[in-house]
Amino acid sequence: MCFLEKNTRMNYRTLGRTGLTVSVMGLGCGGHSRLGISQKKGDDNAVGIVRRALDIGINFIDTAEAYGTEPIVGRALQEAGERDAVVVSSKVSPRQNGLLRTADEIKEAVQAGLKRLQTDRIDIPQLHGVRETEYDYCRTELVPALHDLRTSGAIRFSGITEAFGPDPQHHMLLRAVEDDFWDVMMVGFNFVNQSARERVFTATQTKDIGVLDMFAVRRALKTLPAMNALLKDLAAKRALPAAISAALQTGNPVGFLFDGDDPAIDIADGAYRFCRDEPGVHVVLSGTGSVEHLLANADSLTRPPLSESATQKLRHLFEGIDSVSGN
Repeated sequence: MCFLEKNTRMNYRTLGRTGLTVSVMGLGCGGHSRLGISQKKGDDNAVGIVRRALDIGINFIDTAEAYGTEPIVGRALQEAGERDAVVVSSKVSPRQNGLLRTADEIKEAVQAGLKRLQTDRIDIPQLHGVRETEYDYCRTELVPALHDLRTSGAIRFSGITEAFGPDPQHHMLLRAVEDDFWDVMMVGFNFVNQSARERVFTATQTKDIGVLDMFAVRRALKTLPAMNALLKDLAAKRALPAAISAALQTGNPVGFLFDGDDPAIDIADGAYRFCRDEPGVHVVLSGTGSVEHLLANADSLTRPPLSESATQKLRHLFEGIDSVSGN
């Protein structure tokens, strides 16, 4: 019996036109922690996190060539014997050593990723962190390489991720959603920058493109002091809407999250639940360096929705902010 049959808590969705059934919570193997590798916690700890994620019903795992965690994912899946029940997403950068890669180099990078992952296919391969200035090249030179890899069976679908830090306005994705060959997109979206709602999600829903939400919780949304620091910086730059600027004076502009039915446990809990229930989002990626943190994040992403009142207040307060990623 596979872990999906044993689990009764995790929620699942269909990842757009891929038709894949995926857990609403995805295990992100990058970010600041990279499964604890960044904190030098060792490979065994990292493998243990992936194994525990499988145990609680997470069946979507996202890694990348650049993260250095593909071998961890490969080892964990081999040990668990769950490869066929898991949707594996991995990413290759369109550039290397400051130069754009050729189509052949992309194919070689994907093949190298297959070896590190100890698998015969990558379900969701993605061009990683594509900048607007690189999009034309990716479209004309690298998309054919993805088509060839798909024909050979090395990959199942085609995806693209934005560089949300330097491009919080989604300039690259505004162009990508006009094309029809992207099955999945990784999009930056959180309650301090909700600009993807109108700029990206309207089109992805129309075209039934699968959406992976990154940056749901980063540095600015882990604690109240961190969030307030970000907002004060925006206020100093005169980039803060009047509604949130006034609320900031209270010291807790999102205090309403902790009132009423099913209140948030903390800022991160509210942030995860807000993103999970955004129309158009299929998977919310969550990174971690410990099993304890993994379970806390899973608790947030399996809790009831925020109240309609709290959700609408978050939408109203942060409407118009598109200059930050929340990192």
